[in-house]
Amino acid sequence: MAHRQHWLIRFTDELMTLTSDLTQEKAADFVRRVYQAGHEAGVAETREETRREGE
Repeated sequence: MAHRQHWLIRFTDELMTLTSDLTQEKAADFVRRVYQAGHEAGVAETREETRREGE
């Protein structure tokens, strides 16, 4: 079985390749915030779809 890299490490590393002035800490913080915002948006969207289906 192939080793899968944790999503935070993977996307932090990818983000750091795009800019030379970003620290690992700042890149990881940004990736976490984007992940959290996407998760919250997905939950809200699912909630809204469920509400509309119930009408």
